[in-house]
Order: sequence, then C-alpha cells, then structure tokens
Amino acid sequence: MQNYGRRLLPLFIGIVLIWVFLWYSHDLVSRLRVTRNRANETIAWFWAGTQVPLSSFADASRIAVCSECGEAIPVTWPSSGSSINRQCPNESRITEWFIVTPPDSAQRQLLFENTTALFGELVKRLEYTTVLSDTSLVPMVLNGDALPDSIPRDEMLQYALLIKELDSVNDPIPIENIEGEIIGYLHYGSDDIDRELLLVPYIELGMLLLLALLFMIVIKMEMKREKEMSWVSFAKETAHQISTPLSSLMGWMELLRERPEASADQELVEALDYIENDVERLKEIAARYGEMGKRPRMQTGPVNPVIISTVHYLCGRAGFVPDGIDIQTDLNSMWSVDMNTVLMGWVIENLLKNSLASQTGSESGVIRITSRDVEEGEGLVVLEVIDSGRGIAFRDQKKIFKAGYTTRRGGWGLGLTLCKRIIEEYHGGRIRLGASSPGKGAAFVIELPVSSKDPG
Repeated sequence: MQNYGRRLLPLFIGIVLIWVFLWYSHDLVSRLRVTRNRANETIAWFWAGTQVPLSSFADASRIAVCSECGEAIPVTWPSSGSSINRQCPNESRITEWFIVTPPDSAQRQLLFENTTALFGELVKRLEYTTVLSDTSLVPMVLNGDALPDSIPRDEMLQYALLIKELDSVNDPIPIENIEGEIIGYLHYGSDDIDRELLLVPYIELGMLLLLALLFMIVIKMEMKREKEMSWVSFAKETAHQISTPLSSLMGWMELLRERPEASADQELVEALDYIENDVERLKEIAARYGEMGKRPRMQTGPVNPVIISTVHYLCGRAGFVPDGIDIQTDLNSMWSVDMNTVLMGWVIENLLKNSLASQTGSESGVIRITSRDVEEGEGLVVLEVIDSGRGIAFRDQKKIFKAGYTTRRGGWGLGLTLCKRIIEEYHGGRIRLGASSPGKGAAFVIELPVSSKDPG
C-alpha cells in the first residue's frame, strides 16, 4: 500500500500543478476582462465628458453679426467663409452676416480648466505611472497632478530615476504643438497584468518541464518497481527450490544420528552439529526469501548478541577464516534498536565476508567490529567494521553501493546494495564508507536509531 501511494504521489502533484495553472489562467483572464471593461468605460467616460464642453467651445468660438441691424447669433452650422447670407429678423430680408470671434477670455479660461480637470481624472484612472516632462526632461505632471515649479534637488533626482525606469519599459511619446514643434515628452510604464503576461510563457514552459520531470519520475519508479518485482519473484522461486533439498538434508541428518555407531564417533557428531547449524541458517534465509516484498518483522533488542552470533558462526566454519586473520570485537553499546535479527545478521555477515575477501593472500590481518552509543538527536547505535585489507580505490568509492559493482570474479555486486536497502529502508538507519585508502583497509559505519521502546 505504501509503494502504491509513492507511485501515485507524482501523479497527484502533477494534477495539483495543472489545477493551479488553470486557476491562475482563469484568474488572469478575469482580471484582463475587468481591465478591458475599465478601459472601455474610461474611453466612453472621456468621450461623454469632453463632448459637451468641446461643443460649447466650438459654438462659442464664432458668432454671426448682421451687417444691417447688428443682430448677433452663435454659428452652429459648418461654414468656411468670413460671411454668410441669411434672413434678418429685423429687416425681413436676406442680409449679409459677418462671422467674428467674441473676446470672452473668462469663459474660455473656465472651459480650459474644466477640460484639464477632466483629463487629470482620466489619467488618474490608469493603473500605471505617467510623467509629463518638458524637452529637458524636467517633470511637470505626475499621474495627472501638476508638480510645483520649484522641485528640491533630491526629489528631482528621484524623478530622473523614475523617468529613466519608465523609458526602459516604453519609449517616451513626444508632445507637439500646433506648429509641429516638440514641447515635451510623455513617459509611461506598464501595469501589473502586463508584467504578468510577460511571465506567462515562462510559467507555461516551467510547467511543461516540471510535468515532463514528474512523468520521468513516474516511469523511473515503475521501472524500479518492475525490477524489484522481478527480484522478488526470483527470491521466492529460490526459496522454493532451496526448501526441497533442505528437507532432504534434515532427513539424512536424522538418519545419521540414529545409527548406533554415530554416538561413538565424536567427529561425526561434531560435523552433524555444524551441518545442522548451517541447515537452520539456510532455513532462515529461505524463509526470508519466501517473504521477499513484505515488510520484515521487527523486534526490539540490543545489537551486540546479533554481532556475537554472526562472528561465532563465521569463525566456527572450518577453513572460512584463514589462518593469520584475527576477528576482534569491541562491543560497548547498551541501547536497544528496532531490527530484524536475521537481516541484521546478514548485513554484518556480508560486511565481514567483504573484509575477509579484501585480505585474500595476506599472511596476517585484523578485522575489528565495534558498537557504541552516541547521544545524537534521539540517540544512535553506531557499528563499525574495520579491516586492514587492500582498501577501495578512490575512483570506486562513490559507486560501491550501486547494484552490479564488484571487485570479485564471479560476484554479482548486490551485497552492499542489499545492505544499504536493509539498513536504510527497513531499519531507518544509515550505512556509509567511513574511510578507505588503497592498501590501508576500509571502515564501514552503520548508524541505527535507538528504539522508542528502549528502557534506557
């Protein structure tokens, strides 16, 4: 169930990321619609707000005066000449009317102020900064508000930096008068949505790359799972095949023990005891292989008895430990750990076998296995297997735990890989190469967390 959840985790993360991106896209479109509506509203408001005053300005800009009676009326129809002919209300006939502009400066000033205020309100509705400057880049209007004629030096420097920043976003717009001369510049920036729109392509690319990475992780996990399942099937089949000859061996041992002369032959009795120990160990291994793929049964206890049992088993096998090789123990750990004794014994046995193999051909050597308690975090039990063998080459030290790596002819390269998996996945600990130099031996370190049930 746990592996199933681990396989679904990348898929779940991918779904969440897609949902977040869709939500972001929907939110961005919604804000764009609001901004577009606001822009349309602003344009309509500007048109409606300027229609009346500009029409009044056009109507009041010209009047027609009758050449006979002096009657004056506003000109409200198109006319391109300096005079027109129309009915005179006083003379009751067609007269010539001269078109003139009335000198009403007060009304014109009021109209100008109202139109300026309207444009100021319009600019304030914008969601980005605007600065109107003269040709010397001296700011005159900021976001629709006129600036004072005298600006302190420090504020002027800030305005100069602001204008420079705005010009890096958009090119300034030149402002021309009626004669076509440039009298200033309009500097403007961009709003938050515009900046977000620039990021959308990069966000999409990042999402695609992340989804591709998740897809690769899922594929890798499936390949790893298939590989593990193949090993599980192989292990279970091996356990099944081993069970048959083991049962036969147990039967033959019983027959040998029941022979009358067996009790008198001390060497035979001793050999049968050793064979029985090996058979029992093979039964444990076969039982463990048969449960491959399941979580091992854990029990709480000190690790020292497992070390002692493993060392005694290896040393008790005739010819297994060469003459001149001394296996020493220095066991000082008193704390308990949660462990599977069969698997923990297999790890220690595998490390000791590697140490013995590294000293092949040596007339003398030492293998030292130690245990101690370390008050780190909630507590650790640290094991070390140290040998005086040929060591591990520097170029190989980073790949010793990878499947397939081996220095022995005919080896499978799975020993240290399985040790790492047993210690880290099943026991929640850590195994590492503590130190090694070519020709000066190697030291492997195992760190196991102290059990929460430990009475100490």
